Amino acid sequence: MFFIEDKSFLTDEQKNFIENQILGFTNLAYFFQPSGANNDNCPSLSHFAIRSPSERADKNEYYNSQHAIDLEKIVIHFCEKNKIKLNKILRIAINLTYNNGCESCSIHKDHMFPHRQLLIYLNDCDKNSKTIIYNESKEKVLKDISPEKYKGVCFEGLPHKHFYPKVGHRIVLICTFT
Repeated sequence: MFFIEDKSFLTDEQKNFIENQILGFTNLAYFFQPSGANNDNCPSLSHFAIRSPSERADKNEYYNSQHAIDLEKIVIHFCEKNKIKLNKILRIAINLTYNNGCESCSIHKDHMFPHRQLLIYLNDCDKNSKTIIYNESKEKVLKDISPEKYKGVCFEGLPHKHFYPKVGHRIVLICTFT
């Protein structure tokens, strides 16, 4: 299984951007999502920097946020540092989850075609709000990932889920790419 974890890839400039523009809530709009994966009725908040091609109203639209270019640079930096081939970014979003009464989101894949997934944990959060990666049949846990601020993890587009924090909130940058 392809899996890379890196806890020290961000530059000081990138950390400053995350602290001031993402976590500082100065210019970042989050939008209410009434349901998560597979319409599981578990709400969250999302900021869509680059929408999936199928979600773009204008097929030529690429950037959907004033922060998209900076977030894209973080993704590119992670891939370059870890020698991961990046052909095309499909989507970049920042998800803010909280105790919404749900234990976890549904097991899901972000796309139904081959892709890779990059998660970057942006804040200190409930250590039990883990991400679990499964094999294709969803019967076996392949990885159990504890959230740590500034940790990036990259994996094939396998079925996965995350647990909602019981205390506070969890902010994760999610990028899918080929």
